[in-house]
Amino acid sequence: MLGTYQKLGEGRSRSPIPMGRRERKRGGDRGGETDWMDVVEVKNAPPLELNLKGLKITSPRGEADRYMNAGKTLEKVKEKVDSAKLKHRSSLKLWDWQKYKLYNTYDDLQRGHVARIKDINRRHMENLRIGKNPPPNQVVTGIDRVHWTDLSIEDFIEKYQKPEIPVIITGLTDTWKAQKNWTIEELFTGKYRNCRLKIGEDDDGYTIRIKVKYFLNYMMHQKDDSPMYLFDGTFDEDGIEREMLDDYEIPFYFKDDLFNLVSERRRPPYRWFLVGPKRSGTSAHTDPLGTSAWNALVYGRKRWILTKPGTRKRQVKGYHLRRKGEDGEASTYFSYVLPRILKEEAEKKNRDMGIREVIQEPGEVIYVPGGWYHAVLNITDTVAVTQNFCARAQFLKIWRHARKGRKKMSQKWLSKLKEEHPDLAEMALKCNDDDGFEFKKSSKKKKKKKIEEVELGRGSVQEEKTLGFRWE
Repeated sequence: MLGTYQKLGEGRSRSPIPMGRRERKRGGDRGGETDWMDVVEVKNAPPLELNLKGLKITSPRGEADRYMNAGKTLEKVKEKVDSAKLKHRSSLKLWDWQKYKLYNTYDDLQRGHVARIKDINRRHMENLRIGKNPPPNQVVTGIDRVHWTDLSIEDFIEKYQKPEIPVIITGLTDTWKAQKNWTIEELFTGKYRNCRLKIGEDDDGYTIRIKVKYFLNYMMHQKDDSPMYLFDGTFDEDGIEREMLDDYEIPFYFKDDLFNLVSERRRPPYRWFLVGPKRSGTSAHTDPLGTSAWNALVYGRKRWILTKPGTRKRQVKGYHLRRKGEDGEASTYFSYVLPRILKEEAEKKNRDMGIREVIQEPGEVIYVPGGWYHAVLNITDTVAVTQNFCARAQFLKIWRHARKGRKKMSQKWLSKLKEEHPDLAEMALKCNDDDGFEFKKSSKKKKKKKIEEVELGRGSVQEEKTLGFRWE
């Protein structure tokens, strides 16, 4: 899977060109134990369908829903989805969405990576169980996977939150209503089927929405290189979709959210309901304002890559490794660009990206600390919920981001902190003093002050013209 590929010019195939045996081995055993180079060559990796066993759709009701069991995308759905595609990515024609026919090679490309990542994480957990440190200077390492009954809140804070280390926690979603209400079958036929949720934005920033049942019909039959992604952050506002809030609960590790002091209207967007078709995903990014995030996967499987804080954006995104015709979409990144990034990292003497990879299984919750670049690929159709939050352990880092990016909110936040958490308010004020930061008056207040000065005869002639004053 890792290797050189044909350039993606007009009319060229995206199928990989195998590397020679010598090139495959190069750099594979630097820094002690090998990690990814040898595992990639797993020739007996199971077909992706078997690897993802247990996720087939079966109708739960005697009376089949026509959107669910349609043999192809219905004309009504196709019309709505095509319209959404043209609005969401106006630079593309409809046929461009399947230009490279990734659906033909996707399973073959991913199944070797899935086997490789599972092997890395198996060895990682074996080392964790026997108390052995992972080999130094690896290209890729795994992520701790812990059942919630073996991880107290205090241990979570000390082992993962304070040192800012990702972790997967299992068993947290076992009692959620979402385990029933968010299956593909239930979303097709249940109470949320007619909810209109967000699948993108047009060029003017207006939200594009579609009914859940239409989107799921599209998801079942789509062959797009990078499919539409239902990524809705307003499901909690009104309508029947608000009942989704009762289908899950915030895991107790993440309830310490200092942004709760700010009103829903003022705080940044922070929770999303996600339905991701196979091959969809998100490109490499860090979460806004330095916040941390948790992502609970109810259905399907996701592939994650994370890199430690401080990694350069150019390295993570692999701009210098893209070839003609390759975009920044998740399917392209994971299938073609990421293997080149891993190969480049393997050939370094000092590997500095701190790459971690993992396959998130159904029912698992992944914790992503603030500042970690991460990208996600939906290996299968998926349903998930995610939230960003500000924990006490990361307060100062987030405060530095928020006071610049969300000035008005930060001032309200500071006043609330003085009431509820005076110790944190003191930290914020000291941080401002140490950094020489002060909140500047808003442009409206400045303008009002200038108007008062002009009215009193103290304003300049230029200010009089700018503010629209005309003296008789």
